[in-house]
Amino acid sequence: MNIKILRKLARTSKYQLLYNNAKELKNLRLFYNDIDLTAVQILFLFWLGVYGSLYTDLAMNKKYLSEEVIEDDLRAEAYLVWSKEENKKDYKDSESKKTPVNDTGIPSVVFVSKKKK
Repeated sequence: MNIKILRKLARTSKYQLLYNNAKELKNLRLFYNDIDLTAVQILFLFWLGVYGSLYTDLAMNKKYLSEEVIEDDLRAEAYLVWSKEENKKDYKDSESKKTPVNDTGIPSVVFVSKKKK
């Protein structure tokens, strides 16, 4: 099966709705065989997850993301790469701003002994 077709299907609101609801409702199934998935089914689930993430970012008004970007495979992939790098940078910035617990930088541990009854 052509990857472009899988991606186009995974972007549709129908399959996004089914995918999101299937995660929460146990009796809703995306496939007839939900035990031994084929390579195509696994790939389709991957793209459903990717586009679900993109639509979540779109709903949160993330920078540089629009419906047009999601519809264009190359631009969507470029956004994903950019977003990953931004998340790494934000994580490093937040880690560097944390203050150490004591002068050594090692977290303090307090031992409490149990009292004998």
